Formats: sequence, C-alpha cells, structure tokens
Amino acid sequence: MRQALSSFYTAVVLAMLFFHQPSLAQSTGQPGAIAKRVTGIGGVFIKAKDPKKLREWYRSHLGIDIQPWGGASFPWVDNADKPVHGKTAWMISDGKNFGAHNPAFMINYRVADLHSLLAALKSEGCEVMDKTEESEYGKFGWAFDPEGNKIELWEPPAGK
Repeated sequence: MRQALSSFYTAVVLAMLFFHQPSLAQSTGQPGAIAKRVTGIGGVFIKAKDPKKLREWYRSHLGIDIQPWGGASFPWVDNADKPVHGKTAWMISDGKNFGAHNPAFMINYRVADLHSLLAALKSEGCEVMDKTEESEYGKFGWAFDPEGNKIELWEPPAGK
C-alpha cells in the first residue's frame, strides 16, 4: 500500500510538471561555490486526518481549484503575470508515504541530476534512501533532513 501511494504521488507530480532543467554543474560563479543542486519546488504535499474535509476547506475558503486527484496545479508566471513554462503541484492526502516521523508535509524538489546529487549527499553523511524509482515521469529519490523530514528529489524526463 505504501509503495502504491508513493508511486501515486510520484505519478501525479510528474504528470503535471515538465520543466527545463539546468545542469547540476552550474554554480553561482563564486570561488568555492556549491554547484546548483535543487532547481525548484516540484510540489507540496499536506497530510490531513480527513483529506476530503481539508480539501473542501481550501477550495471554499482560499479558492483553490481542487482536482479529482486531490490537489491543484499552480502555473508559473513572470513578474508581469505572463505565463512561463512550469507548474507547482499542491496536494492534500493521508500522508502515509511521508516518512516514519509522521510529518505534516512533504516537499518534492526538482533537481538537475538525481543520481549525482544522491551520491553527493551520501558522501556528505546525509541519510539517503537506497531505493530510487525511474519511469516515464522521470527519476525519484529520497533523503531525510536532520529533523527526520523525508524529502523527495525529482529529476524530470529529458527535455521537460
């Protein structure tokens, strides 16, 4: 069940989000700068005791257009409010795939090179899950921050 939920969330995010990804090797140009690792937020997932009720609250009070899959897609715009390529997912669920520490949310970060980033995190002593997933939606991996919050790392398919 947990793997099915993880795959479901992964499929939702990937089906919605297709972005151009800069190279992991890009940096700020400053001497000793760390290469760019995270290129944006792919999605925010909120845990709820009663997902249906919470979705309705966000729909009725904040006007979020909740879709049948349980969340919404926020298209990106520039400073002039003109559309640009990309979307951020937002979803309310039961949170069963968020990790053992029972957090209230999980953030999906877009990355340029998943496998290189996971290797770098491991070499830096970070807790990284050995499991990764690859599908037509891209590549997924997971790590934990020092507080035990599970984070999802997503490399979109090439050209997306």
